[in-house]
Amino acid sequence: MINVPLDKILFIDIETVGIEADYPSLEKKNPKLAELFSNYESWFKKRFPEDADATLDQLFQTRTALVPEFARIVTVCLGIVDQSGKFKTTVFSDENERALLIDLRKTLFKCGELGYFLCGHNVKNFDIPMMAKRMIINNILPPKIFPTYDTKPWEVKAIDTRDVWQYGQYASISTLDLMCGVMGVESSKSDEMDGSRVHEVFYKEKNIDKINTYCEKDVKVLYEVVKKLQNLL
Repeated sequence: MINVPLDKILFIDIETVGIEADYPSLEKKNPKLAELFSNYESWFKKRFPEDADATLDQLFQTRTALVPEFARIVTVCLGIVDQSGKFKTTVFSDENERALLIDLRKTLFKCGELGYFLCGHNVKNFDIPMMAKRMIINNILPPKIFPTYDTKPWEVKAIDTRDVWQYGQYASISTLDLMCGVMGVESSKSDEMDGSRVHEVFYKEKNIDKINTYCEKDVKVLYEVVKKLQNLL
């Protein structure tokens, strides 16, 4: 199903939070961006109808991590299969987002030059656009490994396991957690940690190590899923 050799796949996952801890903090530090966020309140509520009664601050704390213009990246984990066949991971984590992205770009540039394919779950619709936009916002040129507006479909060097699992059925349930459950792979999600808790863990618990561990588990799980897909009889 996935014809790219394992040792040419760069497995990736990112963790994001709102650009500030809450809406009042954003109003204080960046009034213009706060005004822009308030202008999009109706958009957020249409996009997430379950939040129809949420306050502006509640929307900010629960949804901004999903939107590059109002988010920041706090952790990125990359995984590769080395020459000995062992799977290794590298975690990029820094409270200074620009410093994190500069280091990440160097690695992504090298991997692009070596012909790697990016691989992630919903990587085309979330991880790549988030990284690219946050780089641009931080005055960093995104690496060429990222597809752009004029990249032809057959030139995109990205494997999205969400696309693989949907099999063209775009209304299907296609979470990584569900894939793990039905394929017999231990999920990275738990009662203590999932993507919806990253903002709270970062700003309230101030536990970046917990986020890093969770992100790294996601990459390891992704590797196990892809390995299973490549070993189908």
